[in-house]
Formats: sequence, structure tokens, C-alpha cells
Amino acid sequence: MATTLPIIDPRVSLRPIALPAEHGGWGFLLEPIALGLAVRPSWGGALIAIAFAFGFLTRQPLRLALQDLLRGRSYPRTRWCWTFALLYAFAACGALATAVIRSGWVAIIPIGLVVPLGVMQIFYDAHKRGRALLPELGGALAMTSSAAAIAIAGGLRIVPALALSAVIAARAIPSIVFVRTLLRCAHGRSAASWPAVSLHAIAILLVALCATKLAVVAMIVLFTRAVWTLARPVPPAKTIGYGEIGYGAMTVVLAAI
Repeated sequence: MATTLPIIDPRVSLRPIALPAEHGGWGFLLEPIALGLAVRPSWGGALIAIAFAFGFLTRQPLRLALQDLLRGRSYPRTRWCWTFALLYAFAACGALATAVIRSGWVAIIPIGLVVPLGVMQIFYDAHKRGRALLPELGGALAMTSSAAAIAIAGGLRIVPALALSAVIAARAIPSIVFVRTLLRCAHGRSAASWPAVSLHAIAILLVALCATKLAVVAMIVLFTRAVWTLARPVPPAKTIGYGEIGYGAMTVVLAAI
């Protein structure tokens, strides 16, 4: 019986197709998932987490496949890009559908709210502009919806569940601008520090309106690290990356208590 999968071409490396190249994206995926599961663990929430993980994996092969499509060309990698994109998307939809069966359709309301952001990121990815500021912010915001969806699946009401996503958004958006500012400076380009600092200050105020005191403490810590780091020589990229992992974990822990 003939297989439905394309024959592996020795010129094609599957790892860059199957796995995302940007390591920072994993933090934006895992932080809201961890917060949602910590606050309201449930089987429905676990299924939503799985759906988001496969949705996240879909981006890389879909991005490459759409770029090839827009070029009007078919390369040895192209069929594998579509294969991985469809497999990941099918797994994501299956997990999400099962979550709805277990937990009800209300759990996917937060996801529905951010669909336009996901579509925007796909559009930018297809046109090789996925690393621009707007799609990065939109993609990060889209992934924060997993915290609310998971919490709702676990029985939390919609408003406090959305507050969880708001905390992660308040962590993610200023941090993206902060890291981009550092990287610009590291490459010898000028970059004003006030946008990152201002966004961190706004995040403190917004979280104070909708979340716990410990979540506000997390925002204050993030604000302090932004002010301190931007006033000093730029650290190595790996130091920045590992630092963001630590600050993300701190935010999740404090927001979950």
C-alpha cells in the first residue's frame, strides 16, 4: 500500500521544518499554559494546553509552506512543510474539540477573541515579516489566551480567567519591547529605552486593577529589571534569554499564588 507521506529527500533537513527556530517563543507558549494549569488544573485544561502546543508547532512549517506558495515555487522541502503543518493543525483541532466536549464551548471564548491576531501573524510570516514588532506582539497576545481558556475549562469564571491572561499579557508585551531594545543596542543601533520602561510602568497599573498583590509584585520586579538593565552595558544574548526564562517563571508563580 502506498504511503501518504512524501519520500524523504536527503537534501531536506526535517528538524528546521518540524521545530521552530526561535527559542523565545517557547516561553510565550508555556507561561500562560503553566499559569492556567496551576490555578485551575483539569483534563479539559490539559487538552487545551496540548492544542496550543500543536498550534504553536504549526507555525514553522506553515510559514515556510506559505512562503513557497507565494513564490510560486515548489522545493524539496515544500511537501514536508505542508505535511507537518497539516499534521500539527489536525492534532491541535482534535485536542481542542475534545476539550470542548469535556469542558463546554465557553472555554474557547478567549481563543475566539484572539483569532484575528493569529491570522495577522500568519500573514506577516507568509511575507517574511514575522519578526516585525506588530506580529510579535500579536502572536504573544494570542498565546496568552490559553491561560484564560484553561482556567475556564477548570471551572473558573470568565472574568477572573481573563485576568490571568491579562497578567501574562502585561508580562509579555513590555518584555518583547525590552528585549528588542537590548538586541538593537547589542547590534550597535540606537534605541530609546523609554518605550520599554513606560510599558512596564503601565503594566503595573493594569495588573493592580485586575489581579492579586503578588502579581503586582511580579510586575514591579519586571519594571525594576528593565530600568536596571537598560541603564547598563548590554549583556550577552544568552544571558538575556536565560534571564527572561527566570522572570517568566517568577511571574507565573507569583500570579498563581
